[in-house]
Amino acid sequence: MNLNFMKLREQMENQKVSYYLVPSEDPHQSEYVDDYFKCRQYISGFTGSAGTFLAGCEEGWLWTDGRYFTQAEGQISSDITLMKQGVSGVPTILEFLKEHLQEGDTLGVNGFTISASYGKKIAKLVKQHGASFRFDLRFVEELWAKDDRPAITKSTIYRHDIKYSGEHTDSKLARVREKMKELDANAFFLSSLPDIAWLFNLRGDDIACTPLFYSYAWITIDKCFLFLRKDCISAVAFQRFKEHGISILDYTEVSAFLKDQHETVLLNPDLTNYLHYNLLFKCKIIEDKNPTELMKAIKNDIQIDHLKACHINDGIAMTKFMYWLKKNVGKIPMTERMISDHLEEERKKLPDYMGPSFETICAYKDHAAMMHYQSTEESDVDVKAEGMLLIDSGGQYYGGTTDVTRTFILGPISEEERKYFTLVLKSMLTLANAKFLFGCRGSNLDILAREPLWEDGVDYRCGTGHGVGYFLGVHEGPNAFRWRSNPENLDAVLQPGMVITDEPGVYVPGKYGIRTENMLICKKWQQNEYGAFLHFEPLTLVPIDLDGVDLSLFNEKEKQLLTDYQQFVYDTLSPHLNEEESAWLHTLTL
Repeated sequence: MNLNFMKLREQMENQKVSYYLVPSEDPHQSEYVDDYFKCRQYISGFTGSAGTFLAGCEEGWLWTDGRYFTQAEGQISSDITLMKQGVSGVPTILEFLKEHLQEGDTLGVNGFTISASYGKKIAKLVKQHGASFRFDLRFVEELWAKDDRPAITKSTIYRHDIKYSGEHTDSKLARVREKMKELDANAFFLSSLPDIAWLFNLRGDDIACTPLFYSYAWITIDKCFLFLRKDCISAVAFQRFKEHGISILDYTEVSAFLKDQHETVLLNPDLTNYLHYNLLFKCKIIEDKNPTELMKAIKNDIQIDHLKACHINDGIAMTKFMYWLKKNVGKIPMTERMISDHLEEERKKLPDYMGPSFETICAYKDHAAMMHYQSTEESDVDVKAEGMLLIDSGGQYYGGTTDVTRTFILGPISEEERKYFTLVLKSMLTLANAKFLFGCRGSNLDILAREPLWEDGVDYRCGTGHGVGYFLGVHEGPNAFRWRSNPENLDAVLQPGMVITDEPGVYVPGKYGIRTENMLICKKWQQNEYGAFLHFEPLTLVPIDLDGVDLSLFNEKEKQLLTDYQQFVYDTLSPHLNEEESAWLHTLTL
């Protein structure tokens, strides 16, 4: 029985609330949140990064996606039902509420934790059922305040130098204002932390593994207001902002500021919280994507040069680590956590390294079937010279963000494991080799990765790839690879300068998990009478472990793709390795 959930139900009963919604998000609708905002984790016991908890008067329901099914089943209590998102027959939260809400019921939520677009859908549904919607409730926050809730992280805000960013803030603001004029907006409210960090060439450390800081921005045609925690920036920075016409207000002042506005304001309802949206009652609101989202997704030439350099460094660390792992497994004591720590030590040796871009996934054997497994003191296991080890990791560098997954063969594996290791590799290489006309989205190309697995009746319950920020979030829209296309929220048309991951996989609960991931950059290929053709170039420079490959499952073209990639890695990295490491890396060329 979950004691925190029991206390929540008591609050609900006292306030006559029938259902209470607890999402995973912070007031900025961030993907990853500070420990201070992990209310859903506190109340449900589920520690995965994605999910939504709905409390009823007697029972609760947890929605999460396929990455976390196995993990969630092991963490939630018997009074909570796991709702497997995306599985046939499982309703969405809105569908569930549509079926269960009764006239006179009250649905509650903290309006800071849901987006404006989602809040409007809930409000419409509640009204249709003759129920009430309260978005001013902070039930979980009040409970947690009595139970050692961690303090919100507060870090120093620092400058991301122009030699890395490649474009001054004045230029970025000018581009944003041009877009505002196109949309007939005379104000733009920006809540998205990655967009603010990119726009103002600033970084911070308020969120683990992601160089962001808590902030809001209000931009007009001739003014700019940036809401920060003032004690996090220096007097020199204050003066620099003033010289560029940027007024600094305290982070806590944003709600009062919004109440007084009466502009025609542009905002993204998916990234603006519902409470702030409702404070803009004097404004005419234009709902659209943040123009900054697409701008930051297309990396400029300076950024691309730095990205290539940081991937060489990251590849050096990963290759040295792989050599150490393959040479020593079975000879010295190893556990998942020890191995993860060793990889981090290799990255720490690199120039401009700022830390991991997400918590490393180091998953041995059946642990790898949980896509986002995190090894803990309790779950940590010995790693032996047998089976497979999946490591998904990445680094934050001043010149970019990396994300790479390799599945390592540590000893004997089954024929089934070898087959799927090979098919996953085939999937990754085939998508990376795509040539396509401008106008294609990732959803148009996703089949290239899934086809080798679909032909065997196998799939993976997640997207194939995501955009990656530039010394920002490891997951970044609007570009992605996924086969399910949502007409209301299409992935972006792929454009030169966009960075995206390519990471198919196979996951068999209780047995094994396999994933192979490279980061790609979209580039121009050729122009002819049919239009502009694009292609991808690999950024990731980490060898494939050939011990898992069954070349008989490859055609000649696929063999050549693998040969070319392994040679590319060797030619690029070998000058940076010692003699033994270089000789070993050469054995991985075909």
